[in-house]
Amino acid sequence: MPRRGQTFRHREARRQVNIPCRIKTERAWGDACIHNISSRGMMISCDDPLAPGDYVDIRRGHQVVIGRIVWRRDRFSGLRAQDIVDADILIREPRLDRRPAQGPDTSDRRAGRRATASLDRAPRHPDQAYRHEQSRILSSRLQFGAICAFAVAAAVVIAMQVPPLLTASTQQIAAALAMPAPSK
Repeated sequence: MPRRGQTFRHREARRQVNIPCRIKTERAWGDACIHNISSRGMMISCDDPLAPGDYVDIRRGHQVVIGRIVWRRDRFSGLRAQDIVDADILIREPRLDRRPAQGPDTSDRRAGRRATASLDRAPRHPDQAYRHEQSRILSSRLQFGAICAFAVAAAVVIAMQVPPLLTASTQQIAAALAMPAPSK
């Protein structure tokens, strides 16, 4: 119960997602994953620890979200966005195979070449949340396959047991219905 004069701020609803993206910090580019989105922020996870107060760019396709880290807990960080975030557009945006072309105002060309070279290779996902999701999908497919194999094996066993049971029952019924020949 709040004390007199205390009020609680209304917390905006979050939309639970699992969106892989790229993150640019003051140090370098890296991979990240967005776990939930509201109109003014998001919760992200990445392998590079982010400190509260850091400014970062989140990129998904051609969409860019600029914001400041306001909290951090282990690999997870809360980002307060500079502008309003449209979650639907961010979710529908496809992930690019390579970094978008930059203008002539690139200050560190060597870092740009390194980032472009790393994006030209086959996409890797060192992000733990992405690996976890891929593992979950694989395990659910394996579980479905095992259940199907068990169902087929059970159907074969049942199909092999039914004919002898029906034959024995039919012979007993025929024997019971057979009338003895009348005696003369």
